[in-house]
Amino acid sequence: MKASITKIVRKLRSEPIAAEPVRRKKKTSHSDSKSVDRIRVKTDITGQTVFDDRPLRFRSLTLAEADVPSLEDASMIEGAFKIRVAKRTGARRDAWSLVERRYTGRGYTIPGRKAKTNVFTFIAYDEGQIVGTVGLGVDTGKGLSADELYRPEIDALRAKGWRICEFTRLAVDRTAASKPVLAGLFQTAYLYAAVICGYSHAVIEVNPRHVAFYGSALKFEAVGPERANHRVNAPAVLLCASFAAIAQGLAKHAGKPPAPGTRRALFHYGFPPDEEQGVLRRLRELVAPR
Repeated sequence: MKASITKIVRKLRSEPIAAEPVRRKKKTSHSDSKSVDRIRVKTDITGQTVFDDRPLRFRSLTLAEADVPSLEDASMIEGAFKIRVAKRTGARRDAWSLVERRYTGRGYTIPGRKAKTNVFTFIAYDEGQIVGTVGLGVDTGKGLSADELYRPEIDALRAKGWRICEFTRLAVDRTAASKPVLAGLFQTAYLYAAVICGYSHAVIEVNPRHVAFYGSALKFEAVGPERANHRVNAPAVLLCASFAAIAQGLAKHAGKPPAPGTRRALFHYGFPPDEEQGVLRRLRELVAPR
């Protein structure tokens, strides 16, 4: 019993188990070598993973808080929180299934299923199960989905010299650790759009009741009035965020505890700088900018 628990605890701490020795790699001179090793995909067979971490359910557990029955169940600790680029049909089908469940659960009409060439899809998995997805629409001359409802407002942003992309088809499973999932998805999409592709701002159409959340969590501001979005049969408001403001929020809060007496903001769940560089490096390997 004691040996079993010890083995599992070592697994949670990502320490090698005596019965399964691993070869230690030579140290490199790079300052971020430890972080690269930590986020390097060890079990990825898809070639699409940009972030790989321990299971979400154990992130906030200490040994004292974990109960023995949970630790003895191997299914509770195998796998990890991963974010992937949906480059294969099966992955895109997973993302669509989650969007379909979440939209129908809210009474929305399902948006068109046909894949668009100017939309990248990022997917979050935990324990091998899809727990979140977000699409990133890039402005390649074909326009954005939001142009259908807010073309004058988005053209006004373009006229300022801003390079505009959009977040679309966001869905997060209610049973997941939603804040880390949401933060990871948005930060991955932000890194691709802002750092790799050079976009300066992102727009998103949200239900009016979610405007306050996006404002406080991700620095989005309303730039278009409430209108009926017939694609999903629900009201919508157009929001816009500066990637410079998002970068500032991440630099200030990501990977750090909240100040005493304050609540944890979404930025606190973001990747700290060392992990962010690993994600960015993997994105550059996987996806060429458009």
